[in-house]
Order: sequence, then structure tokens, then C-alpha cells
Amino acid sequence: MDWQTETEKLVSGEGNWWKPTPGQHTIKFLDEGSERNMMWEGETIIKVDFKVEINNEEYTWSVTKGKTENSLYGQLVLVGSNRTALKGTNITLIVKGTGKNSEYTVMESLHLMKTKEERV
Repeated sequence: MDWQTETEKLVSGEGNWWKPTPGQHTIKFLDEGSERNMMWEGETIIKVDFKVEINNEEYTWSVTKGKTENSLYGQLVLVGSNRTALKGTNITLIVKGTGKNSEYTVMESLHLMKTKEERV
């Protein structure tokens, strides 16, 4: 490993990581994602990194592996399950807010979510 090259990539932002901004985004999945563990404030957090295409640019999009269907990851799971795959498909992502106050809605997941009555 060439640590100097890796350091330069970090400083330059190379690697094309995508961080959703407020608004509407069309996202094309180029793979099914891969899991990795990340340490955050003494806890292990599972992230899923997806190769995606947005506005004809390729990025890596890192999503925290949530535990509910309302989480961003949960919404992606519902869509992937319904379509049997994410690779090669598009979603529309609506982002409201910034930072820890961000809310994510995957439009294609809305009709797949169960009501409270269906969960019981």
C-alpha cells in the first residue's frame, strides 16, 4: 500500500463519495452494495457501500444499515426485494434537511411499506 497516494486521495476527495444534498435525486445502482464495519464513538456501525450513477457521474454512496423499513436502508431493502435486485435499476430519492436532521424518502418504497394494521 502506498500511504502517500492514499493520503492524497483523502485530501483531494478522490474516490467520488456521494453525500445526498437536499432535493430530489435520480440514482442508478451499478452494484448490489457491499457491507463494511465502521467504528463511531466506540460503537461498531454497519455501512453498505453502493456504486451508483448520478447525473452521468459514478460515485460510492455509503448508507448506514438501519433496522426498520422507515430507515433509508430499510426503504432500499423493500425496493430491492420487490425488484429482486437493485443493480441496473433507478430510484428517486427525496432529501429534506441537512446533517443529523436529514430525512430520506425513496419514492419507489412508499407503496411497499406496511401500515400499522398490517404489521399486527
